[in-house]
Amino acid sequence: MLILPIVNNRRVMNVQIRLRNAEKIRKGVCYDDARESDIIVNREKFSESTYKASRNDDRAAVDFIRSKSLLYPRNFLVTTKECSNSNLYDVYEVAQPPKKINDNLDRLYSKAIVDMQKEIPNSKARGRYVSFDDLGINNDLSDDKIVKLQQIIKNQRDESTWPKLFSEAGISDLRDTVDFINNFECVVLSDSTIPEDSLKDTIKALGVINSRDYKRLKKYYETAKSNTDVYTKISYISKLIYDKPLRLVQKNNISQKQLIKKKEEVSNAA
Repeated sequence: MLILPIVNNRRVMNVQIRLRNAEKIRKGVCYDDARESDIIVNREKFSESTYKASRNDDRAAVDFIRSKSLLYPRNFLVTTKECSNSNLYDVYEVAQPPKKINDNLDRLYSKAIVDMQKEIPNSKARGRYVSFDDLGINNDLSDDKIVKLQQIIKNQRDESTWPKLFSEAGISDLRDTVDFINNFECVVLSDSTIPEDSLKDTIKALGVINSRDYKRLKKYYETAKSNTDVYTKISYISKLIYDKPLRLVQKNNISQKQLIKKKEEVSNAA
């Protein structure tokens, strides 16, 4: 489970982030032609590809998916890990990834795919923190670019001219970044919300002994603040271009369509 710590209204919230167009289509299965924790695109398997050798490459997953989708771009499959007490696993069906904008956003996409691969059915999900700053996403959202965007939108009301003007100004990636991020959905885990002042007091108290807990909490809070800065920038860019900001979705559970498919139908999807 990917967790995006973020600060909002004096609270530090933990937000689960996942691909919007990913649906779990099978539960508790085991196929002869599909391994656990794998990616299957047009019958090609990540586990049998040269990309597996570069598994430490944090973009290997999305690079594999795009390379095997060039001729036939369609939905692909991701299998989870096996259950802790059996050889059964679950299967996700995922829509094609968005077009490549930059390596940093591709790292985020790959993280979401790998998170599905690491899922263990019927087990409590392990949270993995996501830092926009560590991924380098903030590097492509400079204040200079945003100022150029403001000027173009302010001086040219004809939206049909914007793509050309954005390209000439070298800021097309700002709109593309908003579109890319919209491929994800965010769910606030309400039971894990922490009052910001309480967290700051705890960090201050632990700072006296400089313990491991202090370092972890400090890093967690710094990640939440930097994520907030990046998210605010992307939301502002969305407001400028589309007249609507990004919004976190508050709900208790992520809805998933449980589609019943025969083995042949699942195989044909890849």
